[in-house]
Amino acid sequence: MLRFGFDHFGPADVFTAIDAPTPVPKPGQVLIDVLGFGLNPYDASLRRGEQADSRPLKFPIVPGTDVVGRVAALGEGVSDYAVDDRVLNYRPIGGYSEAVTASTGKIAKVPATLELAAAAGLPNIGIAAYTVMHQLLHLTPGQTLAVIGASGGVGSLIVQLAKAQGLFVIATASARNVAALRDLGADEVGAYDETDTGRLFADRADAVVNAVAGGVDHGAAVAIVKPGGVIVTTAWVDVDTTGKPTITHLQLGANRPAKAEDALPALLALPQLRVRVAKTLPFTLAGVIQGHELLETHHTAGKLVVLRH
Repeated sequence: MLRFGFDHFGPADVFTAIDAPTPVPKPGQVLIDVLGFGLNPYDASLRRGEQADSRPLKFPIVPGTDVVGRVAALGEGVSDYAVDDRVLNYRPIGGYSEAVTASTGKIAKVPATLELAAAAGLPNIGIAAYTVMHQLLHLTPGQTLAVIGASGGVGSLIVQLAKAQGLFVIATASARNVAALRDLGADEVGAYDETDTGRLFADRADAVVNAVAGGVDHGAAVAIVKPGGVIVTTAWVDVDTTGKPTITHLQLGANRPAKAEDALPALLALPQLRVRVAKTLPFTLAGVIQGHELLETHHTAGKLVVLRH
């Protein structure tokens, strides 16, 4: 089978095509015929060697945490899945492959209503969004949540989860994404490139999620959260709470992520779940390289996914 990996760190073109034997599922696992996989900024960081000290791995390294595919074979003892079931798989690494094995605790059945590209982009951002809403924040129906960077992958899912929980949602993004956020159900939307959203929504939210890539929000989260409220940042970033010393700041990466078996079914159960896809790329070496080049640009909001045709 074909895999895409690299045997040294560097730019996108370090990727090569690797011929490898098809894995065999162990007891409690399934073999997945991969139909697509999502690309994440972490994959690019891994490729550049920025994780080499904190996560030493043997070469060749095959990235990939987000996989969608069809069950091709069952390991011993698996009875809740069948061959040809379409499934999502959230995995630690190795998703850039034509086939992978996964334990049943790391997969979930994909409803027919969810397009393949959207499914390929869901696991990583979905588990992040679920972790924020179910492990870091404990809001009750009627409370107000503000989402900064709401048009991105994690932010847009948080908007949907928040509405499903009965929260009042304030969302901020660029003007070009305002209509899309209203369509997701946000109750109020502010365009940061047209107005000072911190001033517009000052002291309105019980909690704020800063889901901006890189975390730079120019103080909007602190301005929008109520005194005594909570700010969650999805990126590693310092938050100056001098003006509101009773604020609690929580960082997503400092907390253990939700279990895939809890997060993925909950997300897939959302009515009309929407995962924004920026671009689909071919299941080829050239497609993977192009995708990684795009990961290092300010590409259109949404996930980059590789699909097998």
